Amino acid sequence: MSTLASTPLINNRNSFLRLSVIAGLIIGTADVIIYHWFVQNILGGVSLIALYQYIASGALGESAFAGGIATALLGVLFHYLFSIVIAGVFILSADRIPLLRRHVIPGSLLYGFGVFIVMNMIVTPLSATPPLPAPTTPELIVQIMDHVLVFGLLLGILVRRSANTNP
Repeated sequence: MSTLASTPLINNRNSFLRLSVIAGLIIGTADVIIYHWFVQNILGGVSLIALYQYIASGALGESAFAGGIATALLGVLFHYLFSIVIAGVFILSADRIPLLRRHVIPGSLLYGFGVFIVMNMIVTPLSATPPLPAPTTPELIVQIMDHVLVFGLLLGILVRRSANTNP
């Protein structure tokens, strides 16, 4: 059995919180740069303020779009909180499932796809966000790849690296 599969990733509550926050901030920032800024803003022409107001509308509904920069900043906060929770769930799973620790990269890719499914089929429909038109096939593929690579693969790499550096 490999060392990664036999040693716990987290030694105590503080190390779990620290690793979750660090990993969440890293994957959240990667998502902001790659998907929000480059794909949505530069390629898609979507205003970053509108994008983050849409995220805030999950809690505030349509009124988020009238809130200006304040609700956009709230959307940024929500984005990072979600990223930290997503990282924390993966870290807890990897700590408790030896098979996931043994196969971090394939497991993290599946986890990223699971994050896409949960966010788009459960979280967003149950929130107060206004409905968006169905994405085109290329948009859907880009959204899935964003979740698989940023929230999945990058998170798996971070967790693997952390497990290899912990005694």
